Amino acid sequence: MKTILYYFTGTGNSLAVAKAISTRLPETELAPIPKLMLIGEKVTVPDDVNVGIVYPLYAMGLPKIVVNFFALLDLSHAGYVFSVVTEGGKSGSPTKQIAALCEKSGHKLNAAWWIQMPDNYIPFSAPPEKSVEKTIRENALRKVAVIVEDIKERRGSIVGFTVIGSIMRLMYGPFIRNIHNFDKKFVVSPSCNGCQICVRICPVNNIHPLPHGKKEWLHTCEGCLACLQFCPVEALSCGGKTANRQRYHHANATVADMLEQKGISETK
Repeated sequence: MKTILYYFTGTGNSLAVAKAISTRLPETELAPIPKLMLIGEKVTVPDDVNVGIVYPLYAMGLPKIVVNFFALLDLSHAGYVFSVVTEGGKSGSPTKQIAALCEKSGHKLNAAWWIQMPDNYIPFSAPPEKSVEKTIRENALRKVAVIVEDIKERRGSIVGFTVIGSIMRLMYGPFIRNIHNFDKKFVVSPSCNGCQICVRICPVNNIHPLPHGKKEWLHTCEGCLACLQFCPVEALSCGGKTANRQRYHHANATVADMLEQKGISETK
């Protein structure tokens, strides 16, 4: 049975989960959401395939780019639809939100899971120590193995928010309404070496380079922090506290992975 995993990632956590699922599930295709959004054409799912949406939790909800992707997605021919959300805490899954989007796109949500990954929203807190990060990633792979068995059998498994997660969900509306202007918080330090990695990997082409290492943000930001986390000289900061905080991206995530998410193959 073929499976298509539509994914979005900012630091590589959700991509790592999508790859872990695909290696354990035969006939699985990885389909990056930013690439499909940049193309802008209707995405019609073939008959009776499994469809998974893999994405990070943003303020107890879906990233704006994932929400917008559902306007392109036709799920009416799918056989089984599931979602997997990655998050730094243990709040559960924004099941009601993604279930409503799936219904509108033509198919009910059959299953929803959450997987804890290393927290990386450094405007709030520093990433975990490397030993803790490693343990979290190992636990995530064990959970992936269980989820894959459910997918193979097309089991229904709807997991919603915990009580705390449901209360915290109140922050989602204000956060997501202002997300495109999130880039107003970014500051470029004199240490910028002009490598343009931030410009190249931005999933929505929101950063325009200017002379002398300066940048212009175009206010279509997704708040994914990929530009900040992948900067090799840590020249980008977001608010005063991030300047001295350790950066994070998944240990196996590369700049090439982030470019591939946009449909760009890095030439050697």
